[in-house]
Amino acid sequence: MANSKITKEDVHFYSDGYKISAHLYRPEKKDSKEDMLPAVVCLTGYTGRKNVATIDIPMRLAREGFVTLAPDYRGYGEAEGERGRHRPLEQAQNTYDAVTFLETVSGVDSDRIGVYGSSFGAANAVWAAAFDERMKVVVSAVGVHDGERWLRSVRSAYDWYNFRDSIKEEAKNRVLSGEKKMIYRYDIYPNDPDAVEKPIMNAEEHGAEDVTHVDMESVEACFRYKPDWVVDRISPRPVLFFAAEYDTIVPPEEITQTYEKCGLPKKLVYLKGARHNHVYEFSNSEYFEQVASETTNWFRDYL
Repeated sequence: MANSKITKEDVHFYSDGYKISAHLYRPEKKDSKEDMLPAVVCLTGYTGRKNVATIDIPMRLAREGFVTLAPDYRGYGEAEGERGRHRPLEQAQNTYDAVTFLETVSGVDSDRIGVYGSSFGAANAVWAAAFDERMKVVVSAVGVHDGERWLRSVRSAYDWYNFRDSIKEEAKNRVLSGEKKMIYRYDIYPNDPDAVEKPIMNAEEHGAEDVTHVDMESVEACFRYKPDWVVDRISPRPVLFFAAEYDTIVPPEEITQTYEKCGLPKKLVYLKGARHNHVYEFSNSEYFEQVASETTNWFRDYL
């Protein structure tokens, strides 16, 4: 049952030796008896931090009776780690360790832990769940599921060949010289020109600056990250997918192709008229309400 009052605690755990910062949300206790509650790890997207986009779903789920953990990725937000390094497999390890952390949290039923991810966080949710059966229920919202296919889909053929070849050439130079070259995040994937911008992250308010540039090896790592290849391994654990009709950042075909490969039980919610950022409350409260309601019901039914 929904509880409008929640608590928020700043916590941390360690992953690959790095201190990972996170927000832990709980429903406010109604009495002295502490029931064992289901829990959900909530994964943010390519921007890597817990404070902006992935703050609405964990708070909503906490109001609905779940314990939720929203971590930064290694090297992002307030977490330790090298800045400008985006490695999906390292973020998957952060996810495994987030689940392990939840197993240590009092009041959490360790047999009822799920994972929610949006955008690139959805890639991590699908990949991590495929290899870790502790994640009993999965939600993938407007998610990347094949890094190379995704980055190809948002470019013309001409731009794709130039982009792909520039990454290959940089890799050759890097392995010979040890030097790395940085690339602006929105030169990797396009921002939606009509989207409501995410709130600016600054050190004064958030304790850390936004990471706007990553090394080009990060793009190479993204090419090789293909949760689509392992999504069938999640079944019989349930997976809920969201796709947005007018998503120019992660086109809906990226979601529907992977949905088809996913085993049962599964569900695809197609958000008609929606854009990528509309799954976030700051961007569009009506679409967010649809996402939040479907997500809550999915976890409630299966977790």
